Amino acid sequence: MRPICNYRCADCFSGMGTGTRQLDGALSWDETRRILDCAHDLGVLSVEISGEGEPLMDRTRLEQIIQHNNDLGMLTTIFTNGSLLDENFLTLCVDNNVSIAISLDYLNQEGYEQDVCRRGSFDVLMRNVELARDILGGYQISDNGSAVYRLAIHSIVGGRNLDEISRISDFCGGEVGAEILHSVAPIANVGNAVAHPELTIVSEEMVNDVVDEFSRGDLILCDSAVDECGSDRCATFYYGLGIRHNGDVLFDAHAYETAGAIGNLRDSDVNFDLGVLARRQRELVGLFYRDFGAGFCPLRHSNYADFVRYLNGSRDD
Repeated sequence: MRPICNYRCADCFSGMGTGTRQLDGALSWDETRRILDCAHDLGVLSVEISGEGEPLMDRTRLEQIIQHNNDLGMLTTIFTNGSLLDENFLTLCVDNNVSIAISLDYLNQEGYEQDVCRRGSFDVLMRNVELARDILGGYQISDNGSAVYRLAIHSIVGGRNLDEISRISDFCGGEVGAEILHSVAPIANVGNAVAHPELTIVSEEMVNDVVDEFSRGDLILCDSAVDECGSDRCATFYYGLGIRHNGDVLFDAHAYETAGAIGNLRDSDVNFDLGVLARRQRELVGLFYRDFGAGFCPLRHSNYADFVRYLNGSRDD
C-alpha cells in the first residue's frame, strides 16, 4: 500500500507528516499479486496490512488485495484509523474474511483531535465505529474454544492517555461478552513520538500495568512463542515478513531505518522469492536476540537504536 495518510498522529510509528516517506517505486498490481501468490505457496495463512499509512486512501489496491487473498484462502487483517470506513467496504470485509483493527487512543473529542491533528474527525470516527460494530461486531467460538473477533479497537498507551484506556475498554464492551476486542500496547519511541517526549517519558511500570489490566486480547503477541523462547513475542516480527510499498523488506514492521538491509523483492538475486528474504530476516532476528536483547517488540527495546546503527555500519562496510 502507498505510504499516504489523512492523519498526523503524534505517536505515528511511520512518521507521517515529517517528510520522510517516499511515494516513488510503488509495486504494481501484477507485482503485488505475485507476492501474494508466493506467500500462499509458502503456506502463509494471514496477511496483515498496517504500518505505512491509511490503507483506505489506496482503496482500489486494498480491495484487490482483499479479494485475491480470499480467493487464495488467506485471511486479511487491516489496521485503519477508521475515518474512511463505510457500509460498502465493511460488507466487502464480511464477504472476504477480513478482520479490522481501528486505532483509538482517546475517547474524548479534544484529546483525539489534538492527537490526530484533524478537526471534526472524532464524530466521524465514532459514527464509523458504530457502523463497524453493527456489521462486524461480536465473536464466534472456534473449535479450540477461542473467541474469534472480526473487529478490534487497538490503543497505544503513552503519557497523555493513561486515564483513557479504561473508558475505551468499557466502550468496547468490557471483558465478558464484548462486541469489540480491545487490544492495548505500549508506545514506542519511534516515528512522530520522538518529537513528543510528553508521550514517551512515562513510567514503564505504569504503562505496563494499564496494558495488563485492560487489554482483553492482543493483536500483536503470539502465545506460541512462549514454548519456543520462554516469553511472548510480537507475531508480526517473530513469524512475519514486513514488505514496504516499493518492495523493500524490513527487519520488522515500522522499522524503516532498516530498509535495504535485507533486500528488495525486485533484486535480481531475489526475483520475488519471499523464501530468500525470509531466511535473511530470520538471521537478523537471531542476531538481535543474541547480541542486543530479548523483549516482545524490537522497536520498543532500549537497544533498538544501537541495533540500527550496527546494521547500517555493517552495510557501509
